[in-house]
Amino acid sequence: MELYNKGYVNGEPVYGEEYTTDEIAAQLYASKEWTDFTARFAWPNDYNKDLFDLVIEEKLGPNPELADYQSLFKNVIAAGGIVRLNNGQQYEFQTVPEPEVIVEPEVPTDRNGRPLSASQLAWGEMTRWSQTASSRQIEDRRRIDPAFASFYHKNLERESAGGVGDAVENLNQRQQVSASPAEELVAFAAEYHKTPTEKLRQLKRFDTNPYGAAKWNQMFEACVSAGLI
Repeated sequence: MELYNKGYVNGEPVYGEEYTTDEIAAQLYASKEWTDFTARFAWPNDYNKDLFDLVIEEKLGPNPELADYQSLFKNVIAAGGIVRLNNGQQYEFQTVPEPEVIVEPEVPTDRNGRPLSASQLAWGEMTRWSQTASSRQIEDRRRIDPAFASFYHKNLERESAGGVGDAVENLNQRQQVSASPAEELVAFAAEYHKTPTEKLRQLKRFDTNPYGAAKWNQMFEACVSAGLI
C-alpha cells in the first residue's frame, strides 16, 4: 500500500491509500458483497468468470477501487444477475444450482405405526391380487410362484382351523354320512348357477370372504375341470 496525493484542502495536500491490484482483490474477496455474489451466482464457473471480466472492464474501467467493486456487485445482485453491456446485448450470470431434493419413499406401516416387513408386504400384494384375479389366474400363479402357493395353502389352513371348535364330535349322537366329493361338486355347481353375479364376486374375493374364498375358489376350479360350470 502506498499513499498518493488526492488533492488539496485549504492549501494542504490530502493523501489517499493506494492499493495494489492484489491487495484490492484480497479485500474484495473478504467483503460481504463478494460473499453475497458467490452465494447466489455459480463460482468458479467459466461462463460467469468471462462475463465478470467483461463487466469489470466496461463498468469500472482501469484502476477501480474497492468501493467501485462493492457498488457494482450490489447493483448486479439487485438486478438478479442481469447486466447490459456496451454492445447492447443483455446477459445474465448463472445462478448456483438448486440442491436436488431427494424424496424418501414412503414406508408402509401397520396400524400401530410399525414398518411392514418384506414378507408382510408380499402377503398384502398377494391378497390384493387375489381379490381381482380370476380362478384360472390364481391356479396358474400357484403353479409357477412358490410363494403364492404357500400363501394360498396357508389361507386354506386358516379356514380349516376356524371350524375346528364346531367340529367336536358328540359320541352319543349318530354320525351323519358326509356327501361324496362328486355330490359336493354337483351341489356347488347348482348353487353357483342360481347365485347372482355380484354375490359370486363377493364369494371369490378374500376381502369380502376372508375365511371362505380359498375353499370357494378351490370348489369352483374343480367344477370347471369337471365341466359342471
